[in-house]
Amino acid sequence: MKTVPPTRLQRRDGLATRSVILEAAGHVFAERGFSDATSKEICARANTNNAAVNYYFGGKNALYAKVLWEAHKQMVSLEELNEIIDSAAPPEEKLRAFLEMLFRAAANPERRWGIKVFLRELASPSPHVVDALTAVIMPKAERLRELILSLTDLPPDSPQAQRAVVFTALPSISLIMFPDSLRTRILPATSVSDTGMLDDMTRFILAGLRALKQ
Repeated sequence: MKTVPPTRLQRRDGLATRSVILEAAGHVFAERGFSDATSKEICARANTNNAAVNYYFGGKNALYAKVLWEAHKQMVSLEELNEIIDSAAPPEEKLRAFLEMLFRAAANPERRWGIKVFLRELASPSPHVVDALTAVIMPKAERLRELILSLTDLPPDSPQAQRAVVFTALPSISLIMFPDSLRTRILPATSVSDTGMLDDMTRFILAGLRALKQ
């Protein structure tokens, strides 16, 4: 039986521990916010010693930056977005696939602590959110801008193209922030599990992008 070198075991255990701490931190920050969360409670949730946050992340601030990155990934995965944008599908189909990705996130908000973290940030922004989210959001916004340029033929440096990124992403992200269970009590036809909702959102955004093109 082949023996695995200790360094590989240590590296694997270290990665697993980081993952457990990150998951625990996400839940704690979602429940308490950045200011009231403590490294001690995070370590207790992760079942690690009290120095683990400092050892693996360099402190609570750096850990929170990682949590914000993971929170945004739960809503919009860069890997999945790259797969959509780099595919050979027509731009209109890519747009629908992008919106469908956001709809899937909106359909299961109770399983994702990242949404709760973002809701807390909206209500009471921490001093770390701007730098952390700039690093996370910019690569995704740039890929979405590429898609918008292919749909509109706008110049790459056009302010309209930049604004169109917001017009395209925010309606679906708002569905993530506003739970389906509450929204559909007021507007029953807005369920994200209804393909008609996805079809209408796609048509709505495409019409707006075509108007910008004209």
